[in-house]
Amino acid sequence: MRLADGTDAASIGQAHGVAFGRTIANGRLALFNGAAGNERAIAARMRGDVRVVYAEPDYLRQPTTIDPRMWAFYNPGGLSVSNKKGRNKGDPVASLLSVNDADMDNVEGYASVGSPVSIASIDTGVQFDHPEFGAATIVAGWDHYSNDADPSDENDHGTHTTGTMVGDNVGVAGVAGAAGNVTVHVYRVCGGNGCPTSAIVNAIYDATDDGVVAMNLSLGGGTLSQSESDAIAYATANDALVIVSAGNDGVSSVSCPACDPNSMSVAASDWMDEHAYYTNYGAGLDITAPGGELYSNTSSESGIWSSVRGSGYAYFQGTSMAAPQVTGTAAIVASVTGLRGAALRARLESTTDDLGPGGLDTQFGHGRLNSYRAVTGVTLVEGGPPPPPPPPPPAGLAASFTFSCSGTSCNFDGSGSTGAITSYTWSGAFTASGVSASYDFGGAGNFDVTLAVGDGTGSDSVTDTVSCRRRGKKVRCN
Repeated sequence: MRLADGTDAASIGQAHGVAFGRTIANGRLALFNGAAGNERAIAARMRGDVRVVYAEPDYLRQPTTIDPRMWAFYNPGGLSVSNKKGRNKGDPVASLLSVNDADMDNVEGYASVGSPVSIASIDTGVQFDHPEFGAATIVAGWDHYSNDADPSDENDHGTHTTGTMVGDNVGVAGVAGAAGNVTVHVYRVCGGNGCPTSAIVNAIYDATDDGVVAMNLSLGGGTLSQSESDAIAYATANDALVIVSAGNDGVSSVSCPACDPNSMSVAASDWMDEHAYYTNYGAGLDITAPGGELYSNTSSESGIWSSVRGSGYAYFQGTSMAAPQVTGTAAIVASVTGLRGAALRARLESTTDDLGPGGLDTQFGHGRLNSYRAVTGVTLVEGGPPPPPPPPPPAGLAASFTFSCSGTSCNFDGSGSTGAITSYTWSGAFTASGVSASYDFGGAGNFDVTLAVGDGTGSDSVTDTVSCRRRGKKVRCN
């Protein structure tokens, strides 16, 4: 519930016969505890109070993985998967056949020359010491489900999706050679009862304030809540992409919060570059990525292979498996190109492989993710010789800078850069040239600053984020 400024939450609870619980979303919202089963009626009654901006139930979302052990109950193709079109229509598909993919496993190291970036896992938590996370930095954010400081995974789901984003051997960033450039902030929002929207909203605000370029939400449910919509709008305004799985109901409408127009909704494709039979689609769909397609009596290789608890690995399927491929790609694109926010989203959507009706459509959105093209701008020819990776910066040339702030005014110093430097160029939140620069950010937000140095034969760049937070009536940057 969002209350009008200056309203006492406890008095609101007393007036409507419910107990005030706590504030969430950095004080933006208030939680109240009412009788189970009466949530909608209580919210409707409280909406009539002039001191209440909006009131709604604390909805429960669910992780959007499909348990592969349950596939005996649904097998539309019979005892094996058959080709759906072409001269082999009706013939069984070999278990290892993959006509197309997201072009993530073809060229080793194609995103290795980037700068540090951060993304977020908003899920069931992560096994922090899993060996798959040797290169990426995995940081404990907060457990918003249990409200404690340990967001460890108790389910496998979050460990699997995080492995898909950044794992050394199975993740987008790992295969691309960029895992060492990526930090993952982990927020647990799902437990035995599902994923409360209050926990999801808390995590979105936290991830945004931690300066991530993208966050992964492999979860979904019914009606969009106003608090989710506000949180996603906050993330979008601060150049953080909210990437959400579209759902596994096989219906022509995407789940929520993927249904929010500011989020980036992800459907799942199968190994034939067609819709996985379980995926949601429809108006508001933005992009598609491989999600696996397991049936009873087919090999497990038709799922998505990633890390699970106990330092193991498993095949899962679902739009939960598709969304982290987009988030991992967002990380490596941001790392290599420096793009953020709307520009980063446009790069991901404009470099897809167009499937279905031409252009944006309700079946595949903008098309199926192409990670290699999103990073390099080059189309990889399947079966052809791999193009060379981007050239490294000249030997000894390395951009580096520090900054210090007083209030919202910050001074930047690039003198720590090395090499025979002939040019210093500052960009991002402001533009300037020279070894040092100053800028007043003027207000709260997360602001990316990039320093590019050149020596006449090549260049190198580095990006850091200035975080300006409101503390009472003042804004301070650091």
